Amino acid sequence: MIGAILGGLCAAVAAVLLYLAAPHQKWGALPCRPGLLGWAGGLSLALGTMLLLGWAGPATAIFILLTILMTIWSVVPIAIAWRRGAPEGKR
Repeated sequence: MIGAILGGLCAAVAAVLLYLAAPHQKWGALPCRPGLLGWAGGLSLALGTMLLLGWAGPATAIFILLTILMTIWSVVPIAIAWRRGAPEGKR
């Protein structure tokens, strides 16, 4: 069970890191180079995949992994836009 939790957390961290590595992300100033964030996200994704594969079968593990990635990639941009608020001319 701990492998599933750690695998899910690694997948969530990977999704955020890979989002930040994207050229059109709206987060703002990054703490480091986007290339470094991309590599860290890829390694975290690989680790999360291995942990989930050790806990569940291949189809289930990939389904869980992709569900976590798609959820994070859908929620993070909306949360960032909500945090920033409307532009000055649109209020």
